[in-house]
Amino acid sequence: MIIPSAIPMKTGVASNERGTSFMTVMLLMLIIGALGVAALTMTGMENSMAGSLRMVEEGTDAAEACVGSAVRAIRLTIDDPQMTGPAAVLIAPQGPVPAANQGVFTQEINGTLRNNTDIAVGAGNAPNLVMNVNGYVVNGDIDFLYSKRRTGSDFADPDKPTYDQYYRIDCLAANAATGATSRVIVTFDCLNTTGEGCVKRGSNG
Repeated sequence: MIIPSAIPMKTGVASNERGTSFMTVMLLMLIIGALGVAALTMTGMENSMAGSLRMVEEGTDAAEACVGSAVRAIRLTIDDPQMTGPAAVLIAPQGPVPAANQGVFTQEINGTLRNNTDIAVGAGNAPNLVMNVNGYVVNGDIDFLYSKRRTGSDFADPDKPTYDQYYRIDCLAANAATGATSRVIVTFDCLNTTGEGCVKRGSNG
């Protein structure tokens, strides 16, 4: 009796399985690595955006501080046109008004100079205000736009009517270390009578 012997057959199943496992592991590592890089990139972008937003807010706050100082300067100078009394505190070095700009500044407040072409920054700049706020150098320009007699304001005293005086305040804050800048432009209506205030009319920037 002839008993057939089993004929061994060579197959590549084992080697193919090892290759498939290797490729699967490599693919999973590639995917995990890509996800890790994406997560790091997103984190970096979020930190960068947060830093940029903080710089914008700081610059805007510095420019707004300049606007507040400008309104105070307008009121003090309306009440003290010669700047020899309370308004004297505005003049540098203790105040924001450069001493060399004092003459132009008073003319721009009292309306002798209207819509003056001077600018706070840029070529030929002659800022009315110069301030340092939280690392920002802030230059401000105040321009007298026009005045308008308030209706009925002369009923009490015909010789002393009240005028609404409109000013444009332009403040630009710049941080030399970061290159960040912020600009605020606001229009105010101020009464020409002593002790009165100013009302914000509009802004952009």
